[in-house]
Amino acid sequence: MILLSVIVPVFRVEKYLDRCVMSLLHQDLNADEYEIILVDDGSDDTCPQKCDEYAAQYKQIQVIHQSNKGLSGARNTGIKAAKGKYICFVDSDDYVEPNTYSSLVRQAQKEQLDALAFRLQLIFNNKKQPIETFTGDVQSACTGEEFINRHLSVRCFSVVYLIRRELLLENNLFFKEGIFYEDVEWLPRFLYSAKRVMTSNTMVYNYVQFANSITHPTTQERWKRLIADNITVLRQNTALLQTVSNPIWLHAMNASIITSILTIVSKHFYAERQSYIISIQEIYPYPLQSKANFPFAENIKIRIARLSPKLYCFIRHYL
Repeated sequence: MILLSVIVPVFRVEKYLDRCVMSLLHQDLNADEYEIILVDDGSDDTCPQKCDEYAAQYKQIQVIHQSNKGLSGARNTGIKAAKGKYICFVDSDDYVEPNTYSSLVRQAQKEQLDALAFRLQLIFNNKKQPIETFTGDVQSACTGEEFINRHLSVRCFSVVYLIRRELLLENNLFFKEGIFYEDVEWLPRFLYSAKRVMTSNTMVYNYVQFANSITHPTTQERWKRLIADNITVLRQNTALLQTVSNPIWLHAMNASIITSILTIVSKHFYAERQSYIISIQEIYPYPLQSKANFPFAENIKIRIARLSPKLYCFIRHYL
């Protein structure tokens, strides 16, 4: 019986793919208990060949070749092909700690969980820094809404969850394709559908950041694309407000998204700031709300924008 399906989108990562795949093979599950689904998303380097070589050598690895659909499209392909009771996502330039999946699967089985959140650390310049994606320790299963409001921080990562596959299929929880903020868009939909959620303090996921990945768009067109994608998520979250009983996190997340939009506007479209402010307020009316477990700097930004979006734009334009 396949207990776990690990879905790995693969695109132009020939330098890092070996590390990722080897970390997934060094797990304390039997080969017939889990599968590694490598979704070659139209990669034009040596990745397709590498994937086929892995599959020929290791029986728990299967490969799907497809034309390029982006990260969301590759994950969606993996979800549809998966056979495991649970699913995890791993990006192909990242890697996981050895012998960590078995305890997660056993906990999820024992507690009959829809989702189990685990720990992540940032790897940059060979230094490791734990990243707080949730706060507190959930030792008794709670609903996804309770988890969001009490424990979820501003950082949205799909890769820090073990997820019951049927939950995704039953609720059509596929990733929205064609946007930059696929995790931010997907995570609340997923968690609000979950009935039993717990956490594990096991450090599992290594999120690798490269010097050349700390970059920003260089064209006005791409900055506008970032604004548009933020607005897409803002609209969705605002619609979700009508469907949940206690939308504390949604209000705070919307505030964070709005400060992100206003920051881009302040830096690149300052002359148009008033029209953007009006457009945002038409989607989500002020005042903005912060949340205690959001990072301190994030809450400061929200409070300034709540006081005055014009003042926020003025400050960010000159800082």
